Amino acid sequence: MNAPVRGFANALRLIAGTLAAGIRPVPPLPLSQWLEKNLVLVDGPQAGELWSAEGAPYLAEIADCLGDDHPANLVTVRKSQQTGASVLAIGWCLYVAEREPANMLYAGPGIDWLRDVNGQKLQPAIDAWQKKIRREVFVPQTSRSGTGSTTYEKKFPGGYLALANANAVMDLSGKTVKKGVKDELSKWTNIPGRGDPETLFFGRFTAFRRLRSYKILEVSTPEVDTGDDLGEAEGHCRIDRSFRRSDQRFWHVPCPQCGDAFVQTFEAFRIDRDTPDESYMETACCGYPMREPERVLAVRAGFWRATESGPDRHPGFHIDGFVSLMMSYGDMARDYIAAERRGETGLKDYANLNLGLPYQFRGDAPDHVRLMERREDYPENRIPAAGLLLVAGCDVQHAGIWAEVVAYGRDRQSWCVSKRWLEGDTTDQNRGAFTKLDELLGERFPDAFGGHRTIDMAFIDSGDGTGGRTHQVYAFTRGRATIKAIKGSSLGWSAPAVGTPSKVDINLKGQRIRNGAMVWPLGTWSLKAEWYSQLKKPGIMSGADVNPPGYCHFGMFLDETYFKQITSEYLAEETNRGRTVKKWFERGENHLLDCRIYAMAAAEYLGLTRMSDEQWATLAMMRGVPAEMAAADLLTPAPLQVQTGQVQTGTAKPAAAKRAADEATAPKADSTKNGNGRWLAGRRKGFLK
Repeated sequence: MNAPVRGFANALRLIAGTLAAGIRPVPPLPLSQWLEKNLVLVDGPQAGELWSAEGAPYLAEIADCLGDDHPANLVTVRKSQQTGASVLAIGWCLYVAEREPANMLYAGPGIDWLRDVNGQKLQPAIDAWQKKIRREVFVPQTSRSGTGSTTYEKKFPGGYLALANANAVMDLSGKTVKKGVKDELSKWTNIPGRGDPETLFFGRFTAFRRLRSYKILEVSTPEVDTGDDLGEAEGHCRIDRSFRRSDQRFWHVPCPQCGDAFVQTFEAFRIDRDTPDESYMETACCGYPMREPERVLAVRAGFWRATESGPDRHPGFHIDGFVSLMMSYGDMARDYIAAERRGETGLKDYANLNLGLPYQFRGDAPDHVRLMERREDYPENRIPAAGLLLVAGCDVQHAGIWAEVVAYGRDRQSWCVSKRWLEGDTTDQNRGAFTKLDELLGERFPDAFGGHRTIDMAFIDSGDGTGGRTHQVYAFTRGRATIKAIKGSSLGWSAPAVGTPSKVDINLKGQRIRNGAMVWPLGTWSLKAEWYSQLKKPGIMSGADVNPPGYCHFGMFLDETYFKQITSEYLAEETNRGRTVKKWFERGENHLLDCRIYAMAAAEYLGLTRMSDEQWATLAMMRGVPAEMAAADLLTPAPLQVQTGQVQTGTAKPAAAKRAADEATAPKADSTKNGNGRWLAGRRKGFLK
C-alpha cells in the first residue's frame, strides 16, 4: 500500500512547488523596469516595439514615483507635446492591473476625448500587452452576464479601470478608487452648478486619505498664465498651478564643453532663420554652442534636479521640446518661426505645445492717435482684393445696434470695411434697429473684381450690458444662417476663442420653442489680447518694408471716436483677498471694440487660422479672384499690396520687392542673438529662480 507509484516518485515535490509558486509574493519591480519588459508601443515610428527608457530617459524617474513603494501621493507632469508622457499614464494602468491591483479612475476632458484615447491608445495597448504575455489580465468585453469589461470600465482581478469624463458629474460620482490619472488637466472646466471637477475627482479617494495610501498622476500641456504668482487666480492653468506647488524638477543636461549641468531654455536658444536645422543652444555655463547631435547625447545623460523644497511639496516634473527626443532643434526653430506669423495666438500655442509653459497674454492698448495717423485712402463699403472673408460684429444697445463689417485675408490681415450705428428701437426683433440689421446682412458689398458679396457670418452679443434684449437677439438669430448669438465666456483666460454652443429654447413669454436658438460662448479675454497685439504691428504706413501677418488696415473714413473705442480697454492687475490677477478694465465707451472682437471670432468660426493653402486657393477662386493674382498676391501676399483693386506702387519701399514671394516671413534677426526671451518676459514664474 505504501510503495511509491511507478513514474510519480517526485509528485509531492511537483505539487508543493506549484503551490509555493502560486502563493509566493511577487518580487518588487519598479514601473520603469516593468514598462521595458511589457509595454508595447502602438503608434509612432517604433510601433510594435517595447518601450525603452533610451527613447525617453526623463520618464524613468517619473514612473518610479508611481509605485506603491514610493511615498508620494501626487505626481505632476507639466509637459509639451511629443514627450511620451501620455504613454507613461497608459503603461501605469497596465502595471496596476497586473502587479498592484486596485480600483483606478482615468479622467479626461470630454467624452469624445475619452473615446479617442480608449480606441487609439488604451485598448490597443491592452491588446498588444496581453498578446505578448499570452494571457488575459483584463476581463474581455464579450461577456453577456454583466461581469465583463465595457468600453469605459475595464475589469481585472482585484479591481477595475474606469474612464471618466471630467466635465460630467455622474462620471465623477459613486466610485471608490485608490489610484487615478488626471489627463489633459488644463482643459478641465468647472461643471455648472456642481463646482470644480478636481474636487469631485479627489472625493473618490476619501477612503484612502487617512492612511495616505492613494496615488494620483496629473499630466497635461499647460494653457493660460493669469499673472498670479501663486497660480491661484480663477482661470489660471490647472497643471501649472499644481506644478508651482511641487518641488519643480527640471531635466539637467551636461555641457559638452565643460561638463557642468544646466537646463535648456528658450532664452538661450539661438534660431537660424535661414537654416533652422543649424539652430543651437548656448549653454548657461560657458556659452558653448550645443548642436542637435550633442543635444541627443546630453539628454540621454541628463538627470532630474528639484528647484524647490519643503514638507508640503510633491514630485513635479517639467518636460519640454528641448528635452524630448521626438523633437529636434530644427523642429523647435521652425515651429517658432511659424508661430511668430500667427501673432499672439501662435505664440501661445508655441509656449504651451513646444515649451510646456503657460502663456500670459499681453493687453496694453496702443495710442489711438498713432493708429489714426496710419489710416489709408481706401473707400468705405468696398471689399479689398485680399479680403476673402467678410464678417461683422454687432453690439446691441437700448437705442440701437453698433456694427462693424471687417474683411480678412489669408495671413490674418484685416480691413475695416464699414462701421455703422443702426439707430432704432431694440425691444422688437421685427422692427426698428433689427430691421436695419437685417438689411445690413443682405447688403451687397462691391469687391475689387467687379462682383458683389454679402456678409459671410455675423456674431451678435445676446445682451446689451444693461439687460432686456437677450430674447430679442435669440428670436432674431433663430432661423438665420449668417448670424449667430454669442455670449462672453465666464472662463476668462482659459476659454477658447469660440466655444461649444448651447441651445436656448425659451421665448419672451417663457414658453419652450421646438427649434431653439444656439448661443456660442466666446473667449473675449484672449481675443482682446490678440487684437491689441495686432494693432501694435507696424506696416508700410509706419515706414516698414511690408505689412506683416495680422496687420490691421483702417480707412480715412474712420473718425477719432472709432479709434478711441477700439482702444478703450486695458489689462491691469487687481488684488482681491490677497490674490493678484490680471483682468480687463474700461476707460470709455467700448462698443466698437466689442464689435471688432465679435468679428474676429466670426472669422475664426469660418476657419481663419485653420484653413490650408489649398482651401484658401479654392475660396479665392469662388470669390472670382483672377488665378494669377490669387497665386501672387493672396496666397503668398507681396509687399506691393493690392488694396482696392489697384496695385499700390507708391507706398512700398524698394527693398520690399525683394521679398515679394512671401510677405508673411518676418524680418530676419541675427541668427546668433535672436532675443528670444522678450516675448516670454514675465511668463516663466517658478521656472528657475
